[in-house]
Amino acid sequence: MIDLRELMEERSAQGAPARDRLEEIQRRIRVRRRRRAAVGAATAVAALAGAGAFVAVLGDQPTRSAPFASGSATPSAGQPTAGPSAVPSPVAGRKVGPFAEYARGYRVVAAGRAPVSAKKVQLTWTVTSTDVQFFSYCPGLPDKHVSLDAEIAINGDPTGVFMNCISELHQDPIRSEAPVSGLNVGDTVTVTYTVTGAQDNGRRLGTIPTRGTLHFAVAEKVPFTAYPLPSRPAALKPPKPDGMADEAGTKVLHSDPADPNRTVSITLPWYQGYEVTLIPQTPGIYRVSINGVSVLDGEVHDYAGGGLNATCQVARGEQGTCVPALRSVKDGENVRVDVTAQHATGPWLTEVRSQRQGSAGHG
Repeated sequence: MIDLRELMEERSAQGAPARDRLEEIQRRIRVRRRRRAAVGAATAVAALAGAGAFVAVLGDQPTRSAPFASGSATPSAGQPTAGPSAVPSPVAGRKVGPFAEYARGYRVVAAGRAPVSAKKVQLTWTVTSTDVQFFSYCPGLPDKHVSLDAEIAINGDPTGVFMNCISELHQDPIRSEAPVSGLNVGDTVTVTYTVTGAQDNGRRLGTIPTRGTLHFAVAEKVPFTAYPLPSRPAALKPPKPDGMADEAGTKVLHSDPADPNRTVSITLPWYQGYEVTLIPQTPGIYRVSINGVSVLDGEVHDYAGGGLNATCQVARGEQGTCVPALRSVKDGENVRVDVTAQHATGPWLTEVRSQRQGSAGHG
């Protein structure tokens, strides 16, 4: 199955001939599939039973509200909120409803559920970070290809954040959602998740299904040093290049065996930009920059060995420049690529693929 998010990311690229663009999209999807296959099987999630709405604002235990009348998903007054004193000690693997409490650098601070027929889930929580993500999960829809469109409001005001809820659970942060406007640390706010429509394989449906359950969660960014990391394996396997490394025009940079936090650099001629992938084996904060301009950065919180990758080219000729600060670089000019890491305790590698096909090499 093709990941819809992958296709949406590629829609930002413009100007390429349709055939060439489709081939490039398919190539990237194949590379990402190979990368994911190396990580391991996805976590299975059981759907919660019951038609009553559920609200959890994290203290030590989730809190179940009284059942709601049909068509309503607003919690009763007096629900608990998560202030600093209510935050429990980090526990790796703990769940909040169907959601992992900690996932990809974020912590779920409030979660709720309601029947799809209610078309709404509403949560209240006390803001401790303006770097916020929203997650949704809709098991029990009439068909696996059916999805629900929804929008987010804070204290009744639209945020401009739109979501698509499917019957598979994902907790992948989307940077464009953070920070969310209208949030201030210390405020107690109400966030409303409202279903606005439905799709079947991308075709808009005339009516919204009534079967299924809406699960909605709010998550806040956790500083890397406060994030509960899993236990380190007894032995770490060396990182392996993914499918991109075998393609012409790719350079592979390896971390310093003696110090994985030492910056590794290479100078390359610029040819229509580069596609960048970083594959670490340990948790850490990683960044790739070109001529001092960050083109890829992210945090890793496990030992699975999955890769961080740029979602669009740094530059793609007639398709424009993803990183405006590098727009002035001309083909043939040398550029410096720097890879830096913090808190890394094991090996990593970085692949840098030129947009003009040349001879592959290794650094």
